Amino acid sequence: MSHNDREQLILEYLRKNREATVEELCRATFVSEPTMRRDLAALNSAGKIIRTHGGAAHRSSLGENLPQSYREREHSEAKLAIGKKCLSLINDGDTVMIDGSSTAQALLSVISEKKSLIVVTNSAKAAMILDKSNVRLFVTGGEIAANTYAYVGSYAEDFLRSFNADICFFSVRTLTSNGLLTDNAIAENAVRRVMLSRSKRSVLMLDSKKLGAPCINTLCRINEISHIVSERDISEHFPDHKNKFI
Repeated sequence: MSHNDREQLILEYLRKNREATVEELCRATFVSEPTMRRDLAALNSAGKIIRTHGGAAHRSSLGENLPQSYREREHSEAKLAIGKKCLSLINDGDTVMIDGSSTAQALLSVISEKKSLIVVTNSAKAAMILDKSNVRLFVTGGEIAANTYAYVGSYAEDFLRSFNADICFFSVRTLTSNGLLTDNAIAENAVRRVMLSRSKRSVLMLDSKKLGAPCINTLCRINEISHIVSERDISEHFPDHKNKFI
């Protein structure tokens, strides 16, 4: 079976089943796991599938916005590693803005290690995560975006504009090879733009699997943010911006 034929078979399998493990795809295409992992990495980079922990999921279109419950399970170990690395950028006493992404939830789960923090977020789960912490928490309120735990809309945006933050942390669906930060969630991107404008420093929390094709909405460019934190070193893909990677 040729490489192109195998890719078509993978895409057809995912169209029918929505999601599959590496082992299932190996059985369907009669190839080894290393070969399948290379195929999935290539398809993910091309924006044709969504790489998941242990397998892949179908992407019906680049406009698809995944449910938050799915995103929370996706690459959860990488997200926790990113959240812990982000702590090095936070000083005790900082005012921190954090978006409602599933990656940002990993940061919320460890952020109470810092002292005297003020956290401002549009995450509807933040109060539950920080319930027993000493963090001073402000949550925007507003409309809950479909299939998420993130507040969006003019109410949330106006609330954020009343704060001045030392640093903000956020995530997007993809970082493209030419340095665009993109997402399918247009309303969530609108909230992120306000966070960026109200913060002295901005940090993209990026799972390394999110290097890929552009989604429908561009948030900003790589040169407009302060830092990028990933679970592994991906700076080689952006030689002109190596100093931003942590």
